This record gives sequence, structure tokens and C-alpha cells, in this order.
Amino acid sequence: MGSAVSSIGRNKSVGNWVSSESENPFEIAFVKKERICLRESFQKLKDPKQIIENIFVKILNDIAPELKKPFGVERSSKAIMPKMPKLGRHIAQFLDCLDQLTNMIGCTENLLGAWQLARKAGRAHSRQMFLEMNQSKEKNYFAIVGNTFIDEFIPYLAGEEEEPNQKESDQDKKKVRFAPPYSETMITDVWRRFFIILVTQITESFEEGRKKHSKRISQGALSLNQFGMESEKRDKRNKLD
Repeated sequence: MGSAVSSIGRNKSVGNWVSSESENPFEIAFVKKERICLRESFQKLKDPKQIIENIFVKILNDIAPELKKPFGVERSSKAIMPKMPKLGRHIAQFLDCLDQLTNMIGCTENLLGAWQLARKAGRAHSRQMFLEMNQSKEKNYFAIVGNTFIDEFIPYLAGEEEEPNQKESDQDKKKVRFAPPYSETMITDVWRRFFIILVTQITESFEEGRKKHSKRISQGALSLNQFGMESEKRDKRNKLD
């Protein structure tokens, strides 16, 4: 499927809208039918939480095992990982974020709200100590997650993969089949663009939040240093007096 970050660099039309802070990328990147496709293909999933759990377990075990400790699952088996408090909460928040974003984009048409939600997610992550210390252009954890979801989540949305624990019954197999409203190619393309935008917006907002946090810390340290110097001067004056 390709890289969410490298795709931005290769595709000029993508680069135009993701790099602009004044234009809403969710509004520019999709026509109305594509927005509806996002929502309806997501709603078609019977158990998206199970798929998301499996993908995060794969990320933590096979792709970025250094994330196990921040998520508090370094001693947990694969089966137990999604049930651990930190990871379980993160999975629930990720699912809720996808649900809200696809609803805003493809149902209520609250595109500004979707953009704000994506930026809010980035700012929230800027307060995570592990990411504050380790996130970089060379190791972009948002891109790692985004690329994995492009490869692993989209096939379920497009109907290429069968959902785990969701096998068809004999009765379902006998039902009359109607042609789906969206092709596999369209669903794949729309969701790939969606994850690229999401990764870009979260990364940009995270960096802005990290800079502000770093600036506050520097200003606090400077103020403390100035206070110490002034106290030292007062002590010297008092001794002379």
C-alpha cells in the first residue's frame, strides 16, 4: 500500500492540501460521494474494535516493540494486551476517533469539526513523555501506525479480508447478493487518503504542541534561574550591610 509519509512527498496534489494550514484537507481531498463512502464502509464492519485490537497487538509485537513499555504491556501476552488499561483505553479512543471522524466527514458534513478533532489528537499526544522524547522525522510513530492501518485495516473495509470471528452462516450465504455501491478500488483509495491526512494533521499538531511545551519549560527554567540570581544578589547585599 505504501508509506503515508513518502506518499505525501511523491504526490503533488496531496502535498498541496496537506501542507496548507489555512485550508481544510478533509474538504479539499474528497468529493461528497467519497466522504459518504468513508462513513458507509466503516459502518459496514461488524466488529471494528476486534480488528483494531489485532492491529495494535501486531504493531507492539512485530513493528515497534519499544512501545510496549509506554502502553504498560511489556510483560503481557498477545491475548491479554488489549485488556490492559492503557492499551485498552487507547484502542477505545482510536475507535471512537474513527467513528467520529467518519461521521463528521460522511454524514453530518461537519468537516471543520473533523479537522479540529484530528488536530486535537495531535496536541493530546504532545503531552506523552515517550513521544516527546522519541518522536522524530526518522522515527515517526504516527506514520508507523498510519501505514500499518493502511496495510491491515483497509482490506477489511474493502471486503478483501473476512472479519475475525465473523464467518457467514449457511442462511447468510443463501441470501441474494446485490452489487456493492463502492468498488474495492474506490474504498482502498479513499481510506488511504484519509489515513495520510490523519497522520499529517496529527504529526503537525503534535510538533506544534511539543514546541509550546518546550518553550514553557525553557521560560520556567529561565525565570527560576533569574529568581536564583536575584536572591543571590540580595544575600550578598545583606551581608555587606
